[in-house]
Amino acid sequence: MSALIQTYNVKFSLWPILLAAAVMQLCLWPAREIARWTYHNYPGLLMGETWAFVGLAMLLQALSGLVGILLMRKCLPEADGHLRWPPGRSYTGAAVLIGLAMGLTMLFADYWPQIMSQTAPRAGYDTDLSGASGWLAIMMATGLAEETIFRGLLVGMLVVLIPGRIRFLSVDLPVAAFVVGLLFAVAHYHSFLVDPLHLAIAQQLYAFVWCLIYVWLMERSGSLLAPIIAHGIGNATEVGLVILMMKTWG
Repeated sequence: MSALIQTYNVKFSLWPILLAAAVMQLCLWPAREIARWTYHNYPGLLMGETWAFVGLAMLLQALSGLVGILLMRKCLPEADGHLRWPPGRSYTGAAVLIGLAMGLTMLFADYWPQIMSQTAPRAGYDTDLSGASGWLAIMMATGLAEETIFRGLLVGMLVVLIPGRIRFLSVDLPVAAFVVGLLFAVAHYHSFLVDPLHLAIAQQLYAFVWCLIYVWLMERSGSLLAPIIAHGIGNATEVGLVILMMKTWG
């Protein structure tokens, strides 16, 4: 086991994890609730469309992540939010391939019963041209919000507050990547309330794994660009194929 998994220079502490969890909620919850309030009280602003509500929430979360990174730079100058154009190799090609693989993995994990029986998923997406285009555009933008918060802000902060790295075979990542991966999975707890248990567990597992890959992309490229691309393409791939299934088998 020691040959497979190695840790080094690890200085573990609980309070940074609690701080990161609080920061995560400060970035996610207010943005979501403001978008929900706007949707219910001023539906005309969002055209009464669910995808527009999701888009507004994502925009506000992206802004909160950017503000968080700016504050982090002042309070923790040694932290790196990776808000820059890639200084060298961009890894965008790898990001596209990873995003496509991510989308297909999520599709089969979330909808394998419908795929096997060739029945339309009850996913709540619009299948008309306007609605489907809105959903795809919003899914492409999810990486901007979630990568800014989870990789740029939270990983950037915890790399300093919980130093150390974990090596598994040839993959070497900061301890912060694993901590934030768990926080990211917990942030998707709602799946346990609405999905069958086996699907909810699958979603937690792939959310954690993809988080590690996003950190790998961020460290390799020195920028948030590659993980943003991978994240957006992954979500758009799954949603696009689900909409296609709804139209084809509905």
